[in-house]
Amino acid sequence: MNQFAAAFLLIGFVSVNAQIDKRNVLQYLEDGNFTTLVNLVKRVGLAAPLSTGIVVCINPYYIFAPTDEAFNKLPVDVLLKLRADPSSVLGFLQFHVVGGIAINNMFTNGSTFDTLNNKTIHIIKYKNNATVANGVPISQNEVIVRNGVIHKVDRVLLPLEKSISEYLGEHDIQFQDLYAALVLEGYEKALEGGNFTLFAPEDHAFSSIIAALPTITADDNLFKKILAMHVVPGVYFSAALTDGMKLTTLAGNQLTVSINSKVFIDGAQVIVTDVATTNGAIHTITSVITPPSST
Repeated sequence: MNQFAAAFLLIGFVSVNAQIDKRNVLQYLEDGNFTTLVNLVKRVGLAAPLSTGIVVCINPYYIFAPTDEAFNKLPVDVLLKLRADPSSVLGFLQFHVVGGIAINNMFTNGSTFDTLNNKTIHIIKYKNNATVANGVPISQNEVIVRNGVIHKVDRVLLPLEKSISEYLGEHDIQFQDLYAALVLEGYEKALEGGNFTLFAPEDHAFSSIIAALPTITADDNLFKKILAMHVVPGVYFSAALTDGMKLTTLAGNQLTVSINSKVFIDGAQVIVTDVATTNGAIHTITSVITPPSST
């Protein structure tokens, strides 16, 4: 059996949208918009393993391959660390590789896959058929190459290591007012007891209701309601949001999703999407959502 014919052994498992390519993994990456990924691969000495061997026959690997665009979306400090610290690069690359057969038509809601660095990728599949892996949208297209299976992604996958509350606490420069309010009203621990989506106003967003804050904070029930209006039970990454969608919050009200060229939640613009945590998703918004009579 020749090495390319061997790849067809996977065809019964791979989705109908899969493509077949005669190149090996490294050749495929070098010919595409994966310059940063290829440079990292070569830096840690993985070029040779990705160029040889018939991985699909012996020990198949499924590779999530971040594009150059994906790396450009990373925070500058994370990208600089990857470029400067070779010890962190290997684990980063291994997190994007799943050993064994793990292809699109095996992705079901709640399924998990172990990566080469012994961490876990969590899959959510929504009713609109959108699929995310650790919050990163996954299309239906994958490519079978001579020694593996490649799935291009436009965002870098990151391990889920912090809960919603832990993330806010570690980013208190950005969310100091929100985190302090959650702690004050007892929501910090409550947000550990389930899976949630948090629409998180940055600190400057609170300036829009500063004149009403003494009145709001004096009414503890109202203040709790305002905070609860930003929390939706369930995990809704941006791939799940559709124009006109209604989301019911912990306060019992419904938030309306509006999508044109931008995304709005009850009029508050979403400016940072899809911070993935161990128990949900965080989206940063430009303003505080309040009941009509509170401002």
